[in-house]
Amino acid sequence: MALPARLTAALGRHPDDLTEDDLRRAVDNQIPEGVDLDWKKDFYQGTESGKKELAKDVSAMANTVGGLLVIGIDDGKKDHAHALAPFEPDPRRGEEWIRSVLANCIQPVVPNVGVRPLKSADEGKIYWIITVPPSTQMPHAVTMPGNDYHFRVHIRHGTTTRTLAESEIAQRYRDRFHAATTDTDHLHDIAAAGVRHLTTFVTSEVPVGGTQASSFPLWVSMTAVPTVRGNYPLTNREERDAALKRFTTLAYQAVTTRMKPDHHALVGRRQVRFEGHPTGHLHQDGSTFTAQALNVQKDPYDKDAPKKLYQRGLELDLVAQVQVAASWAAETGGAGDIMLSAALHRFDDDLTSLRVIASEDDFQRGPGQSISRMPAQATANLQALVANKHEAVSTAYVLAADLLADMSVHQPYVLTPDGDIRLERLNERYRHELTGW
Repeated sequence: MALPARLTAALGRHPDDLTEDDLRRAVDNQIPEGVDLDWKKDFYQGTESGKKELAKDVSAMANTVGGLLVIGIDDGKKDHAHALAPFEPDPRRGEEWIRSVLANCIQPVVPNVGVRPLKSADEGKIYWIITVPPSTQMPHAVTMPGNDYHFRVHIRHGTTTRTLAESEIAQRYRDRFHAATTDTDHLHDIAAAGVRHLTTFVTSEVPVGGTQASSFPLWVSMTAVPTVRGNYPLTNREERDAALKRFTTLAYQAVTTRMKPDHHALVGRRQVRFEGHPTGHLHQDGSTFTAQALNVQKDPYDKDAPKKLYQRGLELDLVAQVQVAASWAAETGGAGDIMLSAALHRFDDDLTSLRVIASEDDFQRGPGQSISRMPAQATANLQALVANKHEAVSTAYVLAADLLADMSVHQPYVLTPDGDIRLERLNERYRHELTGW
């Protein structure tokens, strides 16, 4: 989960990994509260006012920069960690109760809040660690009835929480809508630059004569932009080489290794470029453009027939592209949702239509179908894609279904909307390539 970098620096490790020893060091060092850190001695009461207070604290952090609530640390009324104060848990108010309050009392719901108990060495006592990621859906309002809390929007202000005025709330909504437009424009800019780079590579001459397009006339690309931007150093050769090496490691963890770069890092402004199979860009802010050549074959029985595209390869490539795009975005510190756009690119004037073949046993005949020219788009939760490969398959299913529908194919052949891969529909070669499944 992406949280303010100051927290990790101050606490000595990522908040998701905190131990009681880390909390004790925080007390010894008198780590101060801030817009992203709130020490609380007592757990929230099960009353209406207690629920409102919990909703207010979490929504205020989400409306600011995200952050961390630690319950069980006494601040001594001095706004810094003063003493450990673990407490006995109430079985009626555990993680399920916390999540229920957040789901019912905040609109829109703050996504991806982390909730975990931390055991204390003091027998039977615990702390609660609540991590709140920065949100792209703010402003989040507390919506429980009551004169003081009815649809109130709060933010962190130093070590305290304050309520926004109506004019400030209106500005937050304008900022949200502007950010959505900016994300879309950024996605288009990344895609356009990526296609230019891909075109240069595919149309360049190869030593044996001709161009890459002679052997690889059709490519599938994936452009991705996280809604909460990351920040990864990519300003010199050493940093770019290290970034591409790290990306290669992430690519090995995808459903296939076909997204593993096979050439060295190239120069780009605040980005690292690579070409070959695959070709692409890795941007400092967590955005990516990747492209992979597809398996297009001539019909061995009819030289005048449209060429064949095996859709299984397209579907599995899309899964891997979703996975590596999400992994890179998370690696840079990106968070929130991730916008994805998949597109087909042909580089052979004779390749005007294709027969999309489900498997080698499919002896489809008849006219070919026009190649889709319209990108397919989807938005998914970044953390979910990184944490669960089935989420990546579900997202790739949506993208594949749209691209294939443009070529008169009813649905993907091996991917399912529930996030599974129909292994029985893969031959031995495809199964052998499924390194990450």
